[in-house]
Amino acid sequence: MKKLAGLLAFAVALAGAILLTQYYSRHYAPPPPTPAPAPPSLPGMPPATGTGVTTAPGPGSYTEARAPVTFKPQLLTLDLAGRKGHASLVLERDPARPAPATVWVWAYFFSADAPGRYCAGEPVEVRQPFGTGAGRAEVRVELPVADCPAPRTPSSTYYARVNVSSESAFAARLSEQRISYDLTQATPVVVAVGKSSSR
Repeated sequence: MKKLAGLLAFAVALAGAILLTQYYSRHYAPPPPTPAPAPPSLPGMPPATGTGVTTAPGPGSYTEARAPVTFKPQLLTLDLAGRKGHASLVLERDPARPAPATVWVWAYFFSADAPGRYCAGEPVEVRQPFGTGAGRAEVRVELPVADCPAPRTPSSTYYARVNVSSESAFAARLSEQRISYDLTQATPVVVAVGKSSSR
């Protein structure tokens, strides 16, 4: 009899706790958060995001579906002695939207031999990348680089990640939080060491 009374008291207490939880969660729950407003857009000059080897867009940035310019790196080279890199990119834009007058290209180079270290320079301005009015353009830029980690062996492989912005040079440069050393999202680089080149 004591066991039955104990089970009954437990069941009543559990049911009471469930009912109180439901009551308070309905009547005293905070209101649902309001969605954040969309970031403002400058007419004819929204920022560009890329495809392929770019990092994921940060919070509040434009997504690919709304971006007027996408890009794909074709060839990246790094001249360690000359302290410069070269990037060949294919830019594409939505012909229904105005072409940006300028884009800025920025890249950083890194090697698995030097974890957590990269070399980069300032973003490079490309004026009138779609000068002919086409929806596709190929651009080649020379990128200054500084403080590249020295290769440990002649067969050291370097990688690069590129970012393009039609907004500003500042927007083209990735913040430290967005720098990634993930080789699966990076492009292998052709490296010139002295007079010979290696991949």
